[in-house]
Amino acid sequence: MKNQVIAKRYSRALFNLAAEENAIERYGEELDGFIELLKTIPDLGNVLRNPLYPEAAKKNIFKKVSKKLKLSPVSKGFFTLLIEKDRIQHLPEIGEYYRKLIDEHSGIARAKVSAAVELGEAEIQEIAASLEKKVGKKVVVEFQQDPSLLGGVYAQIGDLVLDGSVKRQLLNFKESLKRGAVG
Repeated sequence: MKNQVIAKRYSRALFNLAAEENAIERYGEELDGFIELLKTIPDLGNVLRNPLYPEAAKKNIFKKVSKKLKLSPVSKGFFTLLIEKDRIQHLPEIGEYYRKLIDEHSGIARAKVSAAVELGEAEIQEIAASLEKKVGKKVVVEFQQDPSLLGGVYAQIGDLVLDGSVKRQLLNFKESLKRGAVG
């Protein structure tokens, strides 16, 4: 819980700075790029997170890395602050919340959609259009095939779940039989 609070606080601070400077996308890209770099070079992340390394050494290493990445002054300052405050380990969560803030700002909702069979682009767009009517926002669909659904479609946008899968229908029918409601 504390990690989420920290991540939200720092992502909100960066987002507010980005909004003031009209650089929301740029700072998001720099944040994602640095997170990806730490995944690609795990030793760099380990050094920046390790409390045994002095802060000055961490800052010096980051300074060299930031020159190679050509980061904006705000991003450099943000990452340096995370190093100073020993918060760099929260960077993946900060990135995740920052992307949520971008979506919120842009009026975008992300939907996780599953179906038993692979859906074509046209079908996914049709589902997205239907979901857009329901939530009143532009919907970006992340599709995943799930053979366990047997048929139909399962969609989730935040807390909203729309389950039209055959698996759910069979479970509902089973429950009805247990209650004696089907006759």
